[in-house]
Amino acid sequence: MKVFLAAIVFVGLAVLLLGVNIFFFHRPFPDGEISTNPEMRKRGIKCAKQEELELLQERKGKKVCDGNFSNACGSCALFGKE
Repeated sequence: MKVFLAAIVFVGLAVLLLGVNIFFFHRPFPDGEISTNPEMRKRGIKCAKQEELELLQERKGKKVCDGNFSNACGSCALFGKE
């Protein structure tokens, strides 16, 4: 029972100390969203949805598979030329 109470006190203290800036100074919680975080934008990190949309825009007007069997068209090897 002593170990359980010590663990509860330790976890409570850790949460309190980790949340000092948020609880007492009312600073905003760090932004973890990739698409809205300015530091991630500065480093060129994009979310998967944004990258997928950019790739689709690049392929706009092209056939689904142009027959070159590149990595972007790897699944065509199963159905295309043999």
